Formats: sequence, structure tokens, C-alpha cells
Amino acid sequence: MTEPLPPLKRPIRYRLEAGAAHALFAMLALLPPKSASAVGGWLGRTVGPLTSAHRTAAQNLRRALPTMDAQAQTQTLLAAWDNFGRTMTEYAVLERLYAAPADIELVGHEALAALARSGKPAILFGAHLGNWETVPLILALRSKPLVIVYRAANNPLADNIIKNIRGAYTAGMAPKGSSGARQVMRALGAGEHVFMVVDQKSNTGMEIPFFGKGAYTATAVVRMAARFGCPVFPIRTERIEGLKFKVTVEDPFMFSDESEDGMRAGLTRINQQLEGWIKERPGQWLWMHKRWPK
Repeated sequence: MTEPLPPLKRPIRYRLEAGAAHALFAMLALLPPKSASAVGGWLGRTVGPLTSAHRTAAQNLRRALPTMDAQAQTQTLLAAWDNFGRTMTEYAVLERLYAAPADIELVGHEALAALARSGKPAILFGAHLGNWETVPLILALRSKPLVIVYRAANNPLADNIIKNIRGAYTAGMAPKGSSGARQVMRALGAGEHVFMVVDQKSNTGMEIPFFGKGAYTATAVVRMAARFGCPVFPIRTERIEGLKFKVTVEDPFMFSDESEDGMRAGLTRINQQLEGWIKERPGQWLWMHKRWPK
């Protein structure tokens, strides 16, 4: 069911953008899923390097991995655009992937599935690696549907398209902000599992080192885990090839200290986990995102 939308501040622009997205997804839906993914990869590699976001990506890569040589930097950025383009067009085929998930390998989820069966809450955190949408998709099949914390798109019409796609495999979507935080607390109190992608820029929180430079980091994961006494599972997706993925649930963290020192230690551990993943698969991270302040 399509959700009601708030009044539009820019109705003509928003409708044009949403109309274009609808048309693109309709065309992609006519293709085999692997072909739809390949189209996105080609668009990413072709258009991405021509945009201002490419300069941001190059700056971020040099800042985070300064010892990488120039050729490796070029290859990494091209791979990152390929992955981003694929991820965007794969929204058009996620429901088909959910119906036939043979190309998504899931490992390490046994403890998480046991919590799901017992009705106990859990928090999962990940990053914009591979296609991050495969995390809630495969866990809905092998464990339980997740409540996703997400950043709403600026265009509410386009945002509604994505929410309707996610509705097939999620237990709910909590927008970032105070209302979403209340929704997450209710979900954890009811024994739900909540997924947060925590590598984006935050204007609030604590300044925590990320690749050696301070970056504001939201405190929600550590704070809510301590409050509810629930485990925090690091989880990541790796794009193995094309539309083939490996989703890995790692051993959980436990956070019990809501003091400033406790929060800082917990957030540092989370950022170090993210750094390790990104170093292993630098061509699959969203380098074009403005993670650090200028």
C-alpha cells in the first residue's frame, strides 16, 4: 500500500524526478536481474567520474588510504562507481531477488536467528558496502524481518518508491530523527531486530576517529544497546560478482556503559570495524559521500 505523502514544497520538480524513477524502474524490470545490475554498473562507471561527487570521492580516498598509489586509486574509484550504479538499478529487481535469493550467501547468522526465535531484541549495524539492501532482504528469509533506520530522500515521492520496495521484506522503516528513535525503542522493547547503516555523515553525536580523522558519529547504536541490554551484530555485504553477494554476520558486541567514556569506547570500536571492512573492499564503499567535515 502506498503511504500518504506530506504537502510537496517543490511539486513540479519532485513529480518529474519521481516520474523519471518510475519509468527507469519499469524499463529495468523488463530485463533479467543480472542485466539490470549490469546497466547500473555501466551508468555508474560512465557518468560518475564526470560529476562533482567524483572529486569528493577522490578526496575521501586520498584522506583515508594515503598510501594507495595513483593507479590503484583510479581503479578503486571506478569500481566504487560501478558498485553504486549497480546498487541503484538493483532496486528495480529486489523483489525478484527476494523471491529467488540463491545468489545471496548468508554466513554466521545462527546466533541472530536463535534470538529471533526466542523473541529477544538485537541491533545490527552495517555500512554502505556492496548492496546494503541485501542485509534486510536475506535476513527476512533466514532470521526475521528487520526494522530499518534510514535517511529519507529529499524528494518524498522518490522516497515513497523506495519505501514501497522495501516493504516486501522489512518489518518497518524508522526515519532518522526523534520520531524514528521512538519507533526504534518501541521495536526493541517488543523484541524486534533493528538495522542501522552507520557510516554516513552525522551533524550530531560524538566526534570519533574514522580513518584517523574526527567524524561526528551518531550514538544511537551504543546508547540503545546499553539501555535494552541487547547484543549488537556487525553485518556486511560483499559483492562477489555482478548480482552475487555474500552477507556475513559477525560475532556480536555488548555495550553496557552509557557514560561519555563508555559511549566513546563503543563508537570507536564500531568505527574501527567499519574501517576494516572498507580496507578489505575499498572498491565497494560509497566514497562519494561527504563523511568528514571540511
